[in-house]
Amino acid sequence: MCKHEQGDHFEENSTACEMCDWVNEISEMETGVRLKCERCGHVIYTHYAQLSLQLWLNSGCALLMFFLSFCFNFLGFSANGASREISLIECIVNLSVEHHPVLGIIVTLPLLVFPFLYLAFVIALLFLIKTHQHVPQRFKRLVHWLENLKPWLMADVFLLGGLVALIKLKSLAQIELGYSFWAFCLFAILLIRVVSLVDKRWFWNQLEGKSDYIVTHEGTAQEQDLIGCHYCGALVKGDAHSCPRCNHVLHVRKNNSLTRTVALLLAACVLYIPANAYPIMITTFLGQSEPSTIIGGIVMLWGMHSYPVALIILAASIIVPLAKILSLLWLCWNTKFQTDITPERKQTVYHITEFVGKWSMVDVFVVAILAALVQLGTLMNIIPGKAALSFSLVVILTMLAAFSFDPRLIWDTQENNDAPEK
Repeated sequence: MCKHEQGDHFEENSTACEMCDWVNEISEMETGVRLKCERCGHVIYTHYAQLSLQLWLNSGCALLMFFLSFCFNFLGFSANGASREISLIECIVNLSVEHHPVLGIIVTLPLLVFPFLYLAFVIALLFLIKTHQHVPQRFKRLVHWLENLKPWLMADVFLLGGLVALIKLKSLAQIELGYSFWAFCLFAILLIRVVSLVDKRWFWNQLEGKSDYIVTHEGTAQEQDLIGCHYCGALVKGDAHSCPRCNHVLHVRKNNSLTRTVALLLAACVLYIPANAYPIMITTFLGQSEPSTIIGGIVMLWGMHSYPVALIILAASIIVPLAKILSLLWLCWNTKFQTDITPERKQTVYHITEFVGKWSMVDVFVVAILAALVQLGTLMNIIPGKAALSFSLVVILTMLAAFSFDPRLIWDTQENNDAPEK
């Protein structure tokens, strides 16, 4: 294989859908057109005009806003003559050092570390493509990391958590939004844009050129003794152990997908109990401490007539985690026992379950912001409760369970039931 030099042109011949394993031919597409799977409708690729330029501009501006987020005050808080201002880095340091180190790490990684690495990797890859240099294999693996980091980017969730925290405090104190808050808002928007533009197939075509041409016909890759590489989109012959283009280990289906998914869900179920039974934060006002559970926080917001925010927390912290667990267990069941529900609907359930997963972290970010901001000595302070760590682990485990589940098993079950009996 050799690297081509045709700019943003996409040269792949065919690829297997990640959702249903159907082989799709890739032909010339107009700007803005999406290639959807012929079988399940999953979006495989979107053709953007001047993609490399868009990635340069958006990722560069996102990094600029990221650094500006640390240069000024993030939030200000004043009550009864006492005031406090914090920067974004102080928010993280206070949580990690003074209150809960493990929780601080859990908050810092998806909020700051992973987004920075994601943008840095995008810029590094664009530079390597622009200079047309020989790219060592270890640098090409940055494309793998882009795929691995994408689900864990939570700057947008943090902003929603900030909104909820401000609403909780509005009746108790005066809140001031600093310049860094607005810089972080722009950073979150630009990061979302970069993620929407990044496509692993495009990067691998720029770095390595198109994959080897393989004659295909209508059907799944497995039926044709082929394997679709999840990390670069190449079609590879079924006897290969690793992808010849990206060197990633190949599997016809994810190993022990159902076993790992169910195990992670059971662990999440165990942690879901203390996450709701114990207080997620403890508020001390004039020497009197008042613990607050997730349900208690929702009731408080409802009593403050903040109905939309109360419903958001109810959905993100109570309904979504429970619905994710039940949905994934139901999908695992359906891969073993056929029902009248179509594979398209089951796949829709999986897409929704995978998408909403990270938004359950909003309550954890609320606690992180309040614990850093509201520290006024004996007058008033807020610290994380026992449930904060348990709830964080519930979110992480359910997200991992969603990634462990192989949606192609949904379609395999349908094919097995549709196959004529011998």
